[in-house]
Amino acid sequence: MELIRKILKENAEVAGKMSRLQDFMKTKDYDRLSAKEQRLMIIQYNAMQVYADVLLQRIDEIKERL
Repeated sequence: MELIRKILKENAEVAGKMSRLQDFMKTKDYDRLSAKEQRLMIIQYNAMQVYADVLLQRIDEIKERL
């Protein structure tokens, strides 16, 4: 159960970062970035989404073993 708590905490942290990044991507500051910088932020956001999905899959796998 300790591992599940750690993974849930990590998932919450990633979700928070994704939320902040998503909020930033709606600002004028984001619009002022170069196209390359905007693409990098989108790539970063997508990578965080994949990581969050992996964390949730790990939680499901652990729960199945219990």
